[in-house]
Amino acid sequence: MKRTIILAMAAVAALTGGLVTTASAENAGDDKPVVAADKAEEFAEDGPEVGGFDQVEGPTVNVAPQGNGRAFVSCPAGRVPSGGGGKTSAFRVLFTDSFQEGNGWVVRGTNINPAGGATETIRAVAICTAPR
Repeated sequence: MKRTIILAMAAVAALTGGLVTTASAENAGDDKPVVAADKAEEFAEDGPEVGGFDQVEGPTVNVAPQGNGRAFVSCPAGRVPSGGGGKTSAFRVLFTDSFQEGNGWVVRGTNINPAGGATETIRAVAICTAPR
C-alpha cells in the first residue's frame, strides 16, 4: 500500500512539473514561465487560417426510447478529423460508439428511456484540422 501511495505521489509531481515550461525566447525578458494551457489557447485562437482547428457539430438525430441512433458530421473541405465525440439532449442517452469515418466523425447512442418515454437527440462533433 505504501509503495502505491509513493508511486502515485511521484506521478503527480512529474505531471505537475510538465504543466509549466521554462520561459521562451518571446518572453525571456520578463522571466515569467509559459503555461502549456496558454499555448493551447493561443493555438486555438489562431484558427484554421494558420493551421489551427475547427470544432464542427452535425445535425441532431432523434433516438426513440429503447432505440439506437447514428449521427454523422463532415469536416469542411480541406480539413480532416483528428478527434471527435458527441452531445446528447439528456443523461438518458448513452454513447455506444465514437469513431472516424472517411472525412467525418460518427457517434452512436442508445436511448435508455422506457418504452413510451421521451425521444432524445444525439449530435456528432468533430475536431477538424489541416492535413500534414
